[in-house]
Parts: sequence; C-alpha cells; structure tokens
Amino acid sequence: MPKKTRKMKQRAAMRRTTQVAQAQESEQAGIEAQEEAPVRMRPTFSTPRPATTTTFDYSHIYSDLKRIALFAGFFFAVLIILSFVIK
Repeated sequence: MPKKTRKMKQRAAMRRTTQVAQAQESEQAGIEAQEEAPVRMRPTFSTPRPATTTTFDYSHIYSDLKRIALFAGFFFAVLIILSFVIK
C-alpha cells in the first residue's frame, strides 16, 4: 500500500477543518432555531431489511483457471522431459 504524500495529508487536514467549522455553524444555527420555536421530534423506527440472497457469477474466472491449469501442466511436462534429457 503506498504511503501518504504530504499533499494528501494537507488535503485531509483541510477537509477536517472545514467539516469542524460546518458542524459548529450548524450547531449555532440549531441553537438559534431552538430559541425561536420549540420543535417536537417524532421517534423514528427503522424497519429491518429483508434478507436477500446474493448470487455471484464466476463464469469469467473459470476460463482463466482453465488457462492457468493448462500452462502449469505444460510446464510440469517440460520440466519432467528436461529432467530425463539432462541426466
């Protein structure tokens, strides 16, 4: 994994500072809004998602595995033949 560069670190620091500033502004706006008129919040209930079965399509991988097996078998055969020739 590549290391972070100085430029990447600076960008991340700038994002963090802007996020903190935005959060502070939203808090202040929220406090001002609460002072103006009280808001009643309704409880929210999350409904569980139905379980979905995921099916994966590996058809493109099977052809690659066949090709790898063919090359491996060929090279093992070459090594065995060379071992008899060299002796």
